[in-house]
Amino acid sequence: MNAPLRLGVFVGGLALVFGVATAAGNAVGPVHEGPAPAGTMGHGASGDTEPGHQASGDTGMAPAASADGGHEATAGGGHAAPTVGGLAVADGELRLVVEDTVRPAGEQAELRFRVLGADQQPVTTFDPEQGGVALHLIVVGRDLSGFQHLHPEMAADGTWSTPLTLPGAGAYRAYADVTVDGRPHTLGTDLFAPGNFTPEPLPAPSTEAVVDGYEVTLDSPSPAAGQELDLRFSVTRDGVAVGDLEPYLGARGHLVGLRQGDLAYLHLHPTDDPAGDPGEIAFAGTFPSAGAYRLFLQFAHEGTVRTVALTVEVPR
Repeated sequence: MNAPLRLGVFVGGLALVFGVATAAGNAVGPVHEGPAPAGTMGHGASGDTEPGHQASGDTGMAPAASADGGHEATAGGGHAAPTVGGLAVADGELRLVVEDTVRPAGEQAELRFRVLGADQQPVTTFDPEQGGVALHLIVVGRDLSGFQHLHPEMAADGTWSTPLTLPGAGAYRAYADVTVDGRPHTLGTDLFAPGNFTPEPLPAPSTEAVVDGYEVTLDSPSPAAGQELDLRFSVTRDGVAVGDLEPYLGARGHLVGLRQGDLAYLHLHPTDDPAGDPGEIAFAGTFPSAGAYRLFLQFAHEGTVRTVALTVEVPR
């Protein structure tokens, strides 16, 4: 076979293959991934795409996230993958700026920071959140130990400040939880206390914990990623239900969840039922992915706020 004839046969074969592939593609139609579950954890954002913060509400449901950390439905009525909060210093037009991220270990020192807007000027107007608080500051070791929940004060120039003691050397994550113009945001940054330290292992999963003589039990269905759950905590002392829990930030309790590894921030608001068990604190939310989560529950009784922590393992 001469060269021109061989070239003609080769080109003809390519045309035949391309035609068959085109016909098959037209017959099957475009291929898309199925819609991702729109999971939330109440006031905090959940999911695995861009850092952001989901809408608050007792149902724990939120629309899907836009590329800038906001929320929007995708074309055709589907939903984009939900977002998580606290993974970045910026969310939308807001940015967290901390004056000194290197802190003394074991010593109290003032923490000062600002939340900047699109014009790079400090934001001074915030929407009140749970209990009328304008900003929740959560600080925790990157090994999920040493949890602190603080409420800094803001000066007229938009500078927030609060005394802060990092319990020991190590790396810590700080979250500024705010709402501006009706949209919630969680901004996160790292703090460092120089010195030698050994990370603490994450405690094993458990549905029970004890703090100051109070027994706290988590009673909820087996967790599953992407499925909304009722998280119900019962508080007892000496085997008797504590029926006179006091309001904390305007509710029976406050709950923050952090995912091991990236420390994705899940901030839940309680779904109190006035007719329900007075010794029970209920929350609604969705774990955005499989993995281990550390839940930090705070409740008030006899004039003291107590914090109890539980590890929850969400299977694949």
